Amino acid sequence: MRRLLLQGETQIRAHWTVLPALLLLLVAEGPRRVGLGLLALLVHELGHLFTARGLGYRVSAWELWPFGAALETDMDTGGREPLFVSLAGPLCGLGAAGMSLLFVRLLPVTAGVMEPFFLQNLTLSLVNLLPAEPLDGGRALAALLSRVLPLRRARRLTAALGILLGACLLALGVYGAILGVGSETALLFAAFLLFCGGRTLLAGEDQAIADLLSRQGALRAGRPLEVREAALSADKTAGEALRELRRGRYTLIRVIGRGNRLLGTLDEGALLDGLLRRGTKATLRDLVFLFDR
Repeated sequence: MRRLLLQGETQIRAHWTVLPALLLLLVAEGPRRVGLGLLALLVHELGHLFTARGLGYRVSAWELWPFGAALETDMDTGGREPLFVSLAGPLCGLGAAGMSLLFVRLLPVTAGVMEPFFLQNLTLSLVNLLPAEPLDGGRALAALLSRVLPLRRARRLTAALGILLGACLLALGVYGAILGVGSETALLFAAFLLFCGGRTLLAGEDQAIADLLSRQGALRAGRPLEVREAALSADKTAGEALRELRRGRYTLIRVIGRGNRLLGTLDEGALLDGLLRRGTKATLRDLVFLFDR
């Protein structure tokens, strides 16, 4: 991952997969279609960015991926507001598609550019509404499911849907290539879905730490968070506790020792501090004694 530039308080970064994907797309689709696709993608991602900022959240980074971008914000990852932000991109794309058609009607001379731009926006928006990770539809579905399921389980479900969709697209792409009607872009998109879905399923402590930091950012910005308690054995490691917090969206740990005796309480900040000092293998008993000194 490489930082490209800063836009106000927002870092703009590119994932390492962007360059090879862009080169493959240029060869497969040509510079004109790729250029219009990038413009449609910009409209789409600006919809996410401005909606997040309009809701009062700080966007610390904008990470570019081959078929989209990911925003790093201080927004909690479940609930209504992530749902709004997820759907803002496709809605802006559909709006841009409608404006393209209007231009063609009012100024027919622009049809050579606006008709392909219409198709790019329409395709990007409809594809992103599919309920699969890491597409916007998948993020919106995860936000809805987080009301009845732990967020980690909801995201794993949408990641599994992304892998299933990617596998189907890959099979269709290979079959089309055998018949001579395959699309390199479809194969690349299938690989992207498989990569991102697998990445989410395998995400462990790193993603859990990112979630905790996100909630800390929300508190620093003055937004309230729901406090949920979990009781864990003092013999649990810090890494195991971190995964439990993320699975159940807990924010406070009551550490229980022998005889069901309460040894102490660890909040998210103390857990993160303990992880930095002692590592993921330290027990909760060690961390309680560390902070009681």
